[in-house]
Amino acid sequence: MNGLLVYSVIVALVAAFVVVLLKKWGVAEYMQVHGDRFTSQLFSCDFCMSWWASVFVMLMSVSFVGDNVVYMLAPVLATPIARYLV
Repeated sequence: MNGLLVYSVIVALVAAFVVVLLKKWGVAEYMQVHGDRFTSQLFSCDFCMSWWASVFVMLMSVSFVGDNVVYMLAPVLATPIARYLV
């Protein structure tokens, strides 16, 4: 349990960094303007961007580090933290 919480905080920090970086580079605004309806709504919602960034970070880290299925719960715990940091 302790490992899952530490992993969730690390995922949240990396996901928040990714979301902030996408906003700084203007990718989020570009997708809001030039994307279709779904993509536009996705990139206008900090919670949604934090969720998908957390899922992406979790999938990348689980594929490289190991196959512990419990770590797939990390985006659920990491999303509120990442959204607060963004």
